Amino acid sequence: MPNQKHVTLLRYGIKVWNPWRLNYPEIRPDLRGAIIRINLNGVDLSYADLSQADFSMTDLIEAKLFKADFSRANFSVANLCEANLCGANLSGANLKGANLKGADLSGADLSGANLKGANLKGANLAEAKLIVTNLNNANLTRVNLTRANLIATQALNTNFKQAIFTEAKIDRWCISEFTNFEAIVCDYLYWKSNQKENQPKQSKLTLEEFNKLFQRAM
Repeated sequence: MPNQKHVTLLRYGIKVWNPWRLNYPEIRPDLRGAIIRINLNGVDLSYADLSQADFSMTDLIEAKLFKADFSRANFSVANLCEANLCGANLSGANLKGANLKGADLSGADLSGANLKGANLKGANLAEAKLIVTNLNNANLTRVNLTRANLIATQALNTNFKQAIFTEAKIDRWCISEFTNFEAIVCDYLYWKSNQKENQPKQSKLTLEEFNKLFQRAM
């Protein structure tokens, strides 16, 4: 159960919530399982416990959500455009249809999360965990996946156009003929979790070469 005082403060909006966070930085907000249906653009929920909370259809544009626990939380159709989710725990979270355009998810744990149909265009997923993550029909155009862990990822009809895959780990992927790898950037990658494929220093992996390596990881 969440701390009801914390839930009440948050429902007053960011004009009350954010100053309270500044005044009491030592308090870790406890919003476990809370149902929130208000405009939270620019809110500071960093380091908070929001496991199993429900933020579906909520506006969280440019919100500070870094290092927060969102495990098994519901963000379906939420607007997280430009949000800072660096290092957040989103394992098992529902982000179906969410807008994460330009969001910072570097180092975030998205293992087992549902991102089906989500918009992650231009997002930063460097060093993120995407193990057994559902990316079906998602838009990952120009996403940074440097050193991301993409083991057993579902990527049917996913758009990876111009995405950066350098040093990513791929293994046991599920893709379709409509998964788009056009103009990707990849100097080298790891397949089978820990084996590196090097390219000559003078060039990057071509799409054809990437596809050949990719087939080994399926």
